[in-house]
Amino acid sequence: MLRFINSLLHYLTFEAGFFVLEPNWHVMHGRLQTAKSIDEVIQHHDFFLDKCLKECLLLLPELIKKVEKLKSLCLQYAAATQWLISLSIDIPKLDEQSDGSVGSGKLKSKNPSQVQKVMTRNSAVTDSILKFEREFNAELQSLRPILSSSSQAEPYLTHLAQWILGVGND
Repeated sequence: MLRFINSLLHYLTFEAGFFVLEPNWHVMHGRLQTAKSIDEVIQHHDFFLDKCLKECLLLLPELIKKVEKLKSLCLQYAAATQWLISLSIDIPKLDEQSDGSVGSGKLKSKNPSQVQKVMTRNSAVTDSILKFEREFNAELQSLRPILSSSSQAEPYLTHLAQWILGVGND
């Protein structure tokens, strides 16, 4: 998930020559230096905006939906992880004995219900993480054919596929 987000951000902002915002900004800046009228300035700015909208996938509804779904899964996973971490901080230590002294660090068999709760919780956490992973990977793989079919008409999508799907990078 982190690789996807980093790759998408990198694609949209950096890598002069192939990617979107920064190289297009430099082109517009260069053209603005030679503009002789406000109409030329507006024309160069409009060209910049149109090109960025197109290359940032904002004019391809099918791709926007997929990328938004992937970003949503990443945010859900991060929220769930944050919740689990805060929950784990609040869980009383299992190895603390009833008299307040700390035991050997092993789960005590004195309270099997507490041990069972922790084991069930650990299993639920693992299942939840695996569910996020399966769903994210399925969405990411469903993005591949969309990028492949669209890249015939829009060559910049080939670079996007390389970045976020790892095509040719691994």
